[in-house]
Parts: sequence; structure tokens; C-alpha cells
Amino acid sequence: SFLWAAFLCILISSSLDSVVGFAANKHRSINTSSRRHLTSLSAKGGGSGKKKKPKRAGAQTIKGFGAPPPKLEDVLAALKMRIPEGADDKPCPCESGIVYNDCCGPLHRGDRLCLTMTDVLRSRYTAFSWRNIGHVMSTTHPSCRDYREDQVKWANDLDKGGMFDSFEFVKLEAGPEVMSEDNENEGFVQFKVTLRAKEGSNGRIAAGEETKISERSTFLRDPNDGSWSYASGDVRSDVAGLEDTTLNA
Repeated sequence: SFLWAAFLCILISSSLDSVVGFAANKHRSINTSSRRHLTSLSAKGGGSGKKKKPKRAGAQTIKGFGAPPPKLEDVLAALKMRIPEGADDKPCPCESGIVYNDCCGPLHRGDRLCLTMTDVLRSRYTAFSWRNIGHVMSTTHPSCRDYREDQVKWANDLDKGGMFDSFEFVKLEAGPEVMSEDNENEGFVQFKVTLRAKEGSNGRIAAGEETKISERSTFLRDPNDGSWSYASGDVRSDVAGLEDTTLNA
């Protein structure tokens, strides 16, 4: 995931403590939500003063251990996406100049691995643009602070507050790949993304207003299959007074 949440928080809520995105503050917000949820459940569980009727032994036997936990593939299939009709024949959102079916499409479908850092960057940009949560997750390295062991909860959290639904993805400007000097499986890419606020967004940016965010991303390569994934990033913006500030530090 691109680590833009801290910047968007400044624009949307002016408080880093309320971030719901991809930076470290996201987990604090999620934990707060979880506490509220648990409090709500606790109130429903015994606050009415009414005694619960004892369950019949037969009913307990029939229910057993309850419903099985949801599978990640089923959760992802149910989440909203923004893929337009006839997407395969449309220009890819990453602005490679190639149609989606020959560009990010095979990466999103799992027909091809991300064998370059640029593959990861462009395919993740398109995934955010078209709301492909599964690809965002699958290209996040386990060492990334956004990575979650509970994949189902991670998918649901991204769906609720991590896909930048208040913005249109306007432009991606990707710089060259730079390999690490001391690790053959580590590299970096500097890039810029232009976002445009949508109508009805609750942020401090007026609808139609554009803002540009730059990030220096770190990518790591799996030495077994040669595939790259996103590990971290330093985010900066063009907002006056914040040009030289690393927003997600």
C-alpha cells in the first residue's frame, strides 16, 4: 500500500490520530473502533436485566461450534470494485500507454508475477484506482507495517477506510528503479501521484481540487521466485509548508 494516510488525514480531519489508511496510526484507529465494538456487544449481552432462557440440549448439539470463519477469497469477491465495463480493452490507469489486458491485468489476475519494482508500483496504482483490494494485499511484503496476519480483517478494514474512495486517481509519474548498494534483493522507486477530490467528499479539499503526493518506496524481492513486493515508503506532499516533511515518519 502506498503510505499516504498521514497526508490524507491532514487534509480530511487535521488530526493524525484519526487516520484510517495505511500508516501506523491506522492501527490505533482500528483498535479504538474495536473497543467501541466490544463495548457495544457487552451492552447487548446482559445490560437489559432480563434473564436468558436456558438453551435446549438438542439445539446445542445441532449448532455445534457455529458457522465456519469466512474465507478470504469469499470476502474479496463480495467487496466493491471500480473496474469499468470493457476494462481489458481500455488504457491502463497506470498510464503505461498499454491496454489493461496487456499491462496490469495479468498481474491482477495472477497470470504473471511482479518481476520488477515498476510492475509492483504500476499494478498497485491501478489496484487503488479500480479498488482491487486483493492485489494491494498480495503485493504487500510481510515486513511492511501495513501487513496484517488476519487477512480477512485486513481486507475488511481496507474496504472501510483504506481505498481512498473520496479521490480520483489522476496521474502516476514513476521514476527509475534504483537498486540497494548492499542488498541485491532491495530497491527503491521515487514517484508522484496526483489525486482529485470527488463531489461529496467530507474533506477540507474542495471537490475537483487536485493535490500531488510524492513517495520514495522501498521494495523487496523474493529470492525464490524473483517477485517483488512493497515494503515501505516515505511520503511528502505539495501542500504549502509541508514540502520537506516526511508525513508518515
